[in-house]
Amino acid sequence: MLPKNRLEWFQSAKSRAALAMLLDIKHQDLTYLLYVKKDAEKYNVFSIPKKSGGSRDIHAPIPELKSLQRKLATALEECIADIEKLTNRKNNASHGFRPGKSILTNASAHRNKRYVFNIDLKDFFPSITGKRIRGFLINDRNFGFDASVATTIAHIACRDGRLPQGSPCSPVISNMIAGILDAHLSKLAKAHGCIYTRYADDITFSTNKEEFPTAIAYCDDANEHCWRVGSELYRLVLRCGFSVNEKKTRMQYRDSRQQVTGLIVNKKINVSTEYRYLVRAYVAALVKNGKYTIKRQVADATGKLETVTEDGTPAQLHGMLGFIHSVDSVFRTDVKKHPYNYPGQQVSDKKPTGNLAIYRRFLIYTRFYANTLPLIVCEGKTDGVYISNAVHQSKTIFPSLVKKDGEGKDVLSFQLLKYARKHKKKKMVHLPNYSTITILGGGSGGGANLGNLIRAYHGELTRFKAPRGEQPVIFIVDNDSGGRTVFRVVKEVAKINITGEERFIHLFSNLYIVPIPLGSAKERSIESLFSDADIAKGLNGKPFDFSADSSSATSAGKADFAYEFVAKHAKDIDWTGFHPLLENIVGAMNDYSARVAAAAL
Repeated sequence: MLPKNRLEWFQSAKSRAALAMLLDIKHQDLTYLLYVKKDAEKYNVFSIPKKSGGSRDIHAPIPELKSLQRKLATALEECIADIEKLTNRKNNASHGFRPGKSILTNASAHRNKRYVFNIDLKDFFPSITGKRIRGFLINDRNFGFDASVATTIAHIACRDGRLPQGSPCSPVISNMIAGILDAHLSKLAKAHGCIYTRYADDITFSTNKEEFPTAIAYCDDANEHCWRVGSELYRLVLRCGFSVNEKKTRMQYRDSRQQVTGLIVNKKINVSTEYRYLVRAYVAALVKNGKYTIKRQVADATGKLETVTEDGTPAQLHGMLGFIHSVDSVFRTDVKKHPYNYPGQQVSDKKPTGNLAIYRRFLIYTRFYANTLPLIVCEGKTDGVYISNAVHQSKTIFPSLVKKDGEGKDVLSFQLLKYARKHKKKKMVHLPNYSTITILGGGSGGGANLGNLIRAYHGELTRFKAPRGEQPVIFIVDNDSGGRTVFRVVKEVAKINITGEERFIHLFSNLYIVPIPLGSAKERSIESLFSDADIAKGLNGKPFDFSADSSSATSAGKADFAYEFVAKHAKDIDWTGFHPLLENIVGAMNDYSARVAAAAL
């Protein structure tokens, strides 16, 4: 009988050759990589500075080994998922490198506690040896791998007989080995009225008890603010094959700032004020000068750390803003759910404040003002499907709208501002339901939201002192009642009257509007550019109905039309109705190129 899941496949493997097959690598290639190549040839070694001082060695595997280790990591994660299903038990204490977990879920467990106690495990990855990995995979009752398979896995994972920091499979294997520690420390915490979590080598206990349990930590008699690891905690850590880094043991009280994995946990999960101010300063420098600088520590030839200043990238800053935003979203979500608990703290997405305003400013600057490719903004997610397919099917007529990628394939020469498709609500606090378009104020699209984007861009322009980008931003607007909402905003903000008859309109900066061409009609939406013959085809026996009150029981709406009909049958669709629109888009692009050239003279 064939194995039912990934775990059973691995348990049924009885040789290195069988494991090679499971990891999709030739047996001879696996043997050469593990036993012919020397470890020194399989890793690139470099150092990165630690926040606490000193440096950390990173052992980055060469591409072929990295690929193999990634496959192993994925397979082991699947085995763990199979075990959790079979046993109906999960390791809820481990938050590092786990699907659905993060530093945010780790910190959330310790919010609003009287005591927060942290310890670090010393040399976490290197303390996990190949011998320990092999023994665990053979002897653990849930894994029970064959000895030859366990040995080979240990050789794939280890460098010089230890887990290296930098390998894709080190995180999952370290969690497997440390799972035994988690089980013991969870029982210890429960017995003494505490909460326990672990994020990689960072261990946290917290409680609201009046006295912190001495089995976990006790106060030094000679110094009331010096806390030491309790005998029972110390014993369990050693028993599980780890050791405590005594220099990183700390107790945090309610009346001081309490931090867990870098996040403040006193009343709400929060990012430190210093970090927020630093990111805010980066954004201010970027929009003013077109660049910002960051300071970091690097080791010189002698190993001594020195501070260097270098240019930061928009991607780095985007990551910082996204991190703060994900933390803030937990609080905002709670405010929305329980407004009675937060009087006066409700915020408006239309007029964002704090970090949300800074994040929006950054996105408007990078996506609109300093964009490196033309950006097209449609009224909704389906419109982008139409335009993308119209361009690809009409590229011989409008060659400037496509370009070749690195593989020689035709791709769009512009970007489309994407709308998030609807998805199920997430309960996990680390997955905020915020997309780029939502942060920008565009919501789910429509004329009113496009008007919000125009207002937001116009409102930020006075802050942008850096040179403007050489590419336009083009709003495609339906020529109907929804589009007239946008036209009214344009009149209010830019003092321009739009009739809808124009090919394109330059508003301000690099922003254009291209109305859907009216032809001989009084008003038109983008769907009306499709031929009557194509609309009449319907989908699965249902007619297309694009009205707001359409019923999925009797008809197919815009989403089905876009994703099931247009995207899947683009080659069979008549695109001539879109040609006037594409011609006007090219016209707007050419107009802006001419303005940029004239300004350079």
